Amino acid sequence: MVLLIAAACAPEPTAPAKTSLAGVWTANAHLYTLSNFRLDLVQEPGGIVSGTWSARGDGGRGGCLDNIPCNASGDLIGTNTVSQVELAMIGAGKFEGVLVEPTRLRGIFLVGESFDTITFVRDGLTFANRVTGSR
Repeated sequence: MVLLIAAACAPEPTAPAKTSLAGVWTANAHLYTLSNFRLDLVQEPGGIVSGTWSARGDGGRGGCLDNIPCNASGDLIGTNTVSQVELAMIGAGKFEGVLVEPTRLRGIFLVGESFDTITFVRDGLTFANRVTGSR
């Protein structure tokens, strides 16, 4: 009986997370044709996340012409829920994962039917400013 009551009090997995993803996140990964990822995130009420992504492109994704390296970039949109983080990186792929620490997002980067693991780390200065409320 106690277990049933405790489960009833838990938030729904699709409810907005109480944590904010706002800030600058980076990953030193080289996946598909992209490397040195950077996410500039803003989180709205209700768990909606938006912003921009950028990466070094080998060519063929994120606005780079085939086989011509460039600085790739685009917009992103997604959600931060109790159970997971989903970010559609327009022109690149999709991130699905979880906030494993206040400064670490871990999950998979999907491109079409393929995926690989990736970890994003929040910029320490940005995170400190968000926590203290300073700029």
